Amino acid sequence: MAMGSGAGRVVPPLTVRMARASNPRGTAAMWVRDRLDELFVDEDFADWYPADGRKGLSPARLALVSVLQYAENLTDRHAAEAVRCRLDWKYCLGLELDDPGFDFSVLSEFRDRMAQGDRADRLLAAMVDHLVAAGLVKRRGRVRTDSTHVLAAVRRLNRGELVAETLRTALEELSEHGEEWLARLVTRDWADRYGRPVRYDRLPRGGDALIDYVLKVGEDGMHILRAVYQDEAPPGLRELPAVQVLRQVWVQQYWYDGDGQLRWRGPKSTRDRASRRATDQRNTGKTKADGRPDPTSARVPWSSMEIVTPHDPEARYSQKVTAAGQRDWIGYRDHQSETCDRPGPNVIVQVVTRPAPEQDIDALDRIHQGLTEQGFQPAEHVLDGGYVTPDSIHRTEQQWGIGLLGPVRDDPRACQRPGFAKEDFRIDWQARTLTCPRGVTSPPWKSTLGDGHPRLSVLFPRKACRECQDRLQCTGNVDGKGRHIFLLPEPQQKIQTKVRKEQKTDQWRRRFAIRAGCEATVSETVHAHGLRRCRYRGLAKAHVQHVLTAAGANIIRLSECFPPGTAPPREPRPTSHFQRLCQRLTT
Repeated sequence: MAMGSGAGRVVPPLTVRMARASNPRGTAAMWVRDRLDELFVDEDFADWYPADGRKGLSPARLALVSVLQYAENLTDRHAAEAVRCRLDWKYCLGLELDDPGFDFSVLSEFRDRMAQGDRADRLLAAMVDHLVAAGLVKRRGRVRTDSTHVLAAVRRLNRGELVAETLRTALEELSEHGEEWLARLVTRDWADRYGRPVRYDRLPRGGDALIDYVLKVGEDGMHILRAVYQDEAPPGLRELPAVQVLRQVWVQQYWYDGDGQLRWRGPKSTRDRASRRATDQRNTGKTKADGRPDPTSARVPWSSMEIVTPHDPEARYSQKVTAAGQRDWIGYRDHQSETCDRPGPNVIVQVVTRPAPEQDIDALDRIHQGLTEQGFQPAEHVLDGGYVTPDSIHRTEQQWGIGLLGPVRDDPRACQRPGFAKEDFRIDWQARTLTCPRGVTSPPWKSTLGDGHPRLSVLFPRKACRECQDRLQCTGNVDGKGRHIFLLPEPQQKIQTKVRKEQKTDQWRRRFAIRAGCEATVSETVHAHGLRRCRYRGLAKAHVQHVLTAAGANIIRLSECFPPGTAPPREPRPTSHFQRLCQRLTT
């Protein structure tokens, strides 16, 4: 299907009269037409469609319908019905009153095209460009970012359900592409195990019975994988997505011991990663006498790699600690960046969707890259502590020319009283030494690695620390060892010292208070636009949902800030006598 035309540059007069009569105060959809004329044009989507073929619908109209759909949190059927029946939508789209609209399935096909490559980001960038041209957004100013968890459109499975459901899903797809070939491999008892979706209440009860069941499922899965990778198998079966998921899940959940027996991997260890890796290397190949998996043998991978459901292989398991306690989920993380200059509305200009286990700081470079590609170079980027480290502040300034405003983790020793924190020591960068508050100078430091990053290791002489009267408060040990301090490289260490000092002042707290508005943005997109739960499966489709949600939230915000018929910006409400008194006391 080729790209259609007809973005509706002129609204039919009858549509104008009927829409104005039925909505004298206007709606968000009418605001888009009145204030922005055309939010999208067909030229924005020229490379989405082939040049030949049967003409389709205007992609600019489909994009605008998709944004309005998410602005009002509608389903595809309800959005298509709104195009047919609602006067304000016809006014926004420039349609005649008797226009029949289109079938709701067209919206799904449009999102499939939107999920390819960086098209979703380009759609949001095109919207922001129109807002900049209309004078509603500035490219240079302050931007703030926050993240929230997003639940995948799947149910949670335990490991027994996972392997059985993965094999059943692969058998379903194989039967569609090679039914006769598959019929020679399966046996009659497979119908009982994989003939219907696997549920927890249908699994065997008891540890031994469950282990026997998952080992039997493992043998069945290996039987299918061996047959698929033989030369006699029909071409193309091994490339099927469900078969590739089956192969990866079997690598993650099963292993072969030294005798060539298929084994069930042990559960995840609660110890740290380095200790777990060392233990696994020492105990690889160990099993119990009865053939059951040894908990200290090969284990399932960490959450960044482990497939937790065959129905959305890109969804991952993650945990985070919040004020309400520990939260765990399966899905993704959504990072929203919005303008926060005053006066004027706050507009979401950048959206990044990442797997759930990826931490906030790991997405920072992607956020700045997206802002730069859109032509944004904020003078200040306000973030919470999950994004900010001395290294990220230094790297962002050097690479992107953007200043970060956010808290840096305090020195743990600063909370110990009495005692000396790292900031109490004087650094001599030329001599490569550290001098303690009591005047003792350390030997030259040595370069080392800490958590994979370069560090400077400073060890004070044991004799000097033993003779110090503040030894117990400073070193924290009774065995007489000297104080050991790790420094960052010079640029990062200076940043850490400076930010730790500044973030304790009232002036810094007042500057940073603007970040709290991110919580309101997250709440708005979650509760008003359904961001918390994915409508679709896969990282690309989830990102499409997040982009359309951000675009819809922008439309609602702007239409409420600048109602149709009013001249922006709206005059601020006059301050009362008591408010002026409060302002005088706080300045």
